[in-house]
Amino acid sequence: MTNYPKLFSEIKIAGRTLRNRICLCATVTNFAKANKITEEWRNFLIERARGGAALLVTEIIAVDPEAIAQSSTVTGFDQTNEEAFRTIARDVGEEEALIIGQLWHPGRQQLWHPTKTPIGVSNLPDPYSGTVPHVMDTKEVYRVAEAYINTAKRLADCGFDGVELHGAHGYLITQFLSAASNIRDDEFGGDTVSRTLFIRNIAQGIKEACGKNFIVGLKMPADEGVEGGVDPNEAEQITGLLSATNNFDYFSYGQGNFSLSLENHVPDLYFREGHFIDLHKRMRAAANGVPVMALGRIGTAQLAEDVIENGNGDLVGMSRALITDAALPQKAQLGDIKDIRPCVFDNFSWGEIHLGKPLTEHHNPYLGKKDEAFFRLKPAEFSKRVVVAGSGPAGLEAAWVAAARGHGVTLFCASPDLGGSLMTESALPGRSDMAQIINHQIHLGNTYGVEYVLNHKVTRSDIAEYGADTLVLATGSVQRLPNGLNDSKKVISARSFVRNADQYTGNTAVLIDEDYGAATYGVADLLAEKYKKVILLTSRPRLAGNVNHCSAIGVFKRLYSANIDIRPAQETIKFSSDELTVRNPFSKIISKINYVDLIIYSTPRISVDDISSELPLIDTHFIGDCRSPRNLLAAIQGGHALALEL
Repeated sequence: MTNYPKLFSEIKIAGRTLRNRICLCATVTNFAKANKITEEWRNFLIERARGGAALLVTEIIAVDPEAIAQSSTVTGFDQTNEEAFRTIARDVGEEEALIIGQLWHPGRQQLWHPTKTPIGVSNLPDPYSGTVPHVMDTKEVYRVAEAYINTAKRLADCGFDGVELHGAHGYLITQFLSAASNIRDDEFGGDTVSRTLFIRNIAQGIKEACGKNFIVGLKMPADEGVEGGVDPNEAEQITGLLSATNNFDYFSYGQGNFSLSLENHVPDLYFREGHFIDLHKRMRAAANGVPVMALGRIGTAQLAEDVIENGNGDLVGMSRALITDAALPQKAQLGDIKDIRPCVFDNFSWGEIHLGKPLTEHHNPYLGKKDEAFFRLKPAEFSKRVVVAGSGPAGLEAAWVAAARGHGVTLFCASPDLGGSLMTESALPGRSDMAQIINHQIHLGNTYGVEYVLNHKVTRSDIAEYGADTLVLATGSVQRLPNGLNDSKKVISARSFVRNADQYTGNTAVLIDEDYGAATYGVADLLAEKYKKVILLTSRPRLAGNVNHCSAIGVFKRLYSANIDIRPAQETIKFSSDELTVRNPFSKIISKINYVDLIIYSTPRISVDDISSELPLIDTHFIGDCRSPRNLLAAIQGGHALALEL
């Protein structure tokens, strides 16, 4: 019996057969350099074809010189990448998958390049940056439409199976489709029919230039999420109108744009699974038989199967889940569900690429590397006895990787439960998915024979008893007490509060935020459930500096909806009885907060390595927060890298 039979059934698109319904959505990697495709850019696609995805949509390909956002944006309007395009098309085809190029122009959302001119449909400012674009005249509109067509023809000549026109998230095509951005008075503005003329001209031109079997897909909003923008009713109308042209071979729908609706672009772990499925079902009904790709926080094979089974989509688009595990399709088809790296949708990866950094993923250290999909660890030359002290993500990662390489590994955990501070974080409202990373590491440890010793702090005698050759210290960190405050029953760390949350309730709680991370604002959510008044203090002028921009929108929505009193630019001076004294670091004005029941602090951390001096002089390594308090990526991949060296 086939696992997930609907998901792994064939489907025809423009006369071409897909082996299953799983598609890689366009995923910005920032792997390109000097606007040229690199080995990492190519590998990212090839490895997901090898892993079983049937259709792969590339990341954005610029159709025009003014569309270049930064040096990592691949150009498609010239000959620069033709050889690489041919190689990718050949290699993806050899893996029995189809390759689709996503054609892109940001329009007024030219937010990253220092000199390129933003061009727009009208003179309305970009809602994210406030940039007012140069308004395209009618002649320019036709020129840019031709640029899309020429780029599609170039990709077709290089062996690509089709293109996807990026008309979502507020980019140029969206700007034409949406009445919130299109106030033109020529043939490209006005009613819905006129606002679709730009995209209709492009699709028709591509079909004429590339042939009817060259796939033309469109990604557009089903709900733009802005006043006067494309809403579900108009999206249905647009879908029906475009499907009737017979020039579109599939539709996909990405929500939100670069405004306060941007959080819908990449729905994080605070959104429910498959959050926008109902919208896709509506659009599928309007598409008149043209296949619809459902996407948006779809991370498991079972959910993808349900999408097809329930008629919510004909294809399933995945990005973040396939970033985490390129081989998800093949593992799912074989029934190896437990071996799939779980995607937790915390949007860390999106935040990195939005800052211009290369794409990364917490627990996929081989992202972009050759053989990523089925990477095999190299056995150790000599088997050692390895003792790991600490059970957070760094220690757990080092333990299973060392064991997988043939070492005998024993991990000591000072508490009754594995997982360290990440498991504590998973107890916060909306953040339970973070525990999946820990659970997966434990699963791998059990698979490769790691011995876990719980509720026991490693000692010198333990090292001798286990005959350890190597000691790995992953003992974590503690949160730093803020200036002017002393430990007391009324002043506790955020971690301590979360671990003992059922003990706390009252009138007024103060949360001191010097961490600026997502978990801190999860603590604020929890405090709002337990205290009548919550005051959030930070010494900086603003919050959420360490939260990706998409998720930060959700942070502020939750904070303000809970009526949390946010007070930026306030540093602590002292706390006496129930009175907290604070000072504005800029104006130096001092003020007081009275009747405080509890102060919780989330602050830069201090490494804990208090046992190292008590242990014998053997080969010793420090990883994770114990080495340097950083983020989850550094902890896991640092532990992984060390284990490769043992």
